[in-house]
Amino acid sequence: MDIKELYKEIEASDADDTSKAQLKEHIYLYIQAEQAFSEDRIKDGVSILEMLLERVPDDMNAKIMLAAAYDSAGHPKKSIRLWEEICEAEPEIGDYSLALALLYRRQDRVKKALNQFKTTVDLIPDSRTAWEHLVECSLETEDTHEAKMNCYGAMYLLNEYGIKSIKLNVIAFSFTILEDNDKADKYLESIIDIMRNGEKCKNEYYEGAIHDLLWEIDMAGCYEFMPRIREMVDDLSDISERLAESIKSVEGNEEISAIEEVFPEVLCNIINLLNSKCDCNECKRGIISLECSILVDHDGYRPELIRLSNEHPKLYGLHSEFFDEVVSSVDLDRLLMTRLRILSDDEFEPILIRADGSEINPVVETYRREGRKIGRNELCPCGSGKKYKKCCGGS
Repeated sequence: MDIKELYKEIEASDADDTSKAQLKEHIYLYIQAEQAFSEDRIKDGVSILEMLLERVPDDMNAKIMLAAAYDSAGHPKKSIRLWEEICEAEPEIGDYSLALALLYRRQDRVKKALNQFKTTVDLIPDSRTAWEHLVECSLETEDTHEAKMNCYGAMYLLNEYGIKSIKLNVIAFSFTILEDNDKADKYLESIIDIMRNGEKCKNEYYEGAIHDLLWEIDMAGCYEFMPRIREMVDDLSDISERLAESIKSVEGNEEISAIEEVFPEVLCNIINLLNSKCDCNECKRGIISLECSILVDHDGYRPELIRLSNEHPKLYGLHSEFFDEVVSSVDLDRLLMTRLRILSDDEFEPILIRADGSEINPVVETYRREGRKIGRNELCPCGSGKKYKKCCGGS
């Protein structure tokens, strides 16, 4: 309603002149506050509402506007205090309880949030948002039993109202992935059904769910569920680069899992380290140590590498330069000596393992430096005139 019409209604009422003036001022302040918020002048809007509440302390609408404004202005403690006051005055209003619970959670006050969400679902049992946050808060308290009970109870009650939740199905899947494959598959089937027939959401929402599922599948090593994930991805109109990378990574782990029982352990371990793309010194040293095993028993590993190249070219491609050298037998003694020298400098003695899984005593003695260590930036002793790191030290 236009402010002029409101003023006309006030003038036409039976109130005395003082009350009419107060009402007009009240309405004017409301309109000024709303205008300030619409123009992103949050501080101005907060000041106007604080002024309004000084004059009319029991104005519930002004309190609700101010509580939300405090949160937007970066004053969560003030917002919480005001929402607590509102919920105490109006304990039967579920939306107020939900607002307070969400604010508790954003401030990492998990136990308070959990209790407030429980109050909220009692007031509005068909609130999918409240149930989802309640279950997530239960998980954050690390009470798995309560989280399971809340999750299954929420799904049952929401189903009674004809409401489906992708998030709750993802959480239920995480509970059952290692316990009951049939139940876990049903939750994935339910997610696909919601994506196809349920409430339409932005791709970002669905991608978030798929990311969570990929993480659960990869952690559990249960790659038999990947066809379901591919169904979900096929239903999306477009996927982000981040999701595409996640799928590629998990599919790589899936392929590695498939070779673990049919290829030598050393090959599987080196591929795992390469696929992790970890750049730490420990992983680098681990790769070099595994390479030494392959070089010492190159005759045993060569046919396995050829089979890997034919059956799993992507995995072979993770380290194709080294694998090609082993297959073609190019200067393998030099390659082995170089790696043993690196490990010796780190005072690390590798355990060498044949392709058949048995350990070997090193057939090449560990490299021992003669004389003092040459600095990387010193002139190379070969007489080339180059720095050591650019000459013999670079090999």
